[in-house]
Amino acid sequence: MLKSISYVNIVLAIVYFLFYLLSSTSYAMIGVFMVIAFSALTISSAEKDIKPTVIPLILGLPVLVFAGFLAIWTYNVIVSSFEHNYFGNSWLYIIVSTCLIAGIIIQSILLLIHRP
Repeated sequence: MLKSISYVNIVLAIVYFLFYLLSSTSYAMIGVFMVIAFSALTISSAEKDIKPTVIPLILGLPVLVFAGFLAIWTYNVIVSSFEHNYFGNSWLYIIVSTCLIAGIIIQSILLLIHRP
């Protein structure tokens, strides 16, 4: 389960990057790259069936902070869409962002309770 959610997070982070951050130079790009690195380290730990080292656990904190910012950005998109009564392409952003947030939180919880 931990490995599959890590793969899903990598795919969602790449989709988020390609759809919304391709021409951006913001901190969100750093967050996406941290999610990819965190997921790769999680996959490595899960494949070797060892307890995660300190590095994935330390990298997990900024990834959770990024998930928090992503939740705030998604909330702002939802509020703005309701204000302007327009959900044209916002649904795709909302769905991808919500899945990425949920994946990050689930992966972090599973990493903490993972027993080799």
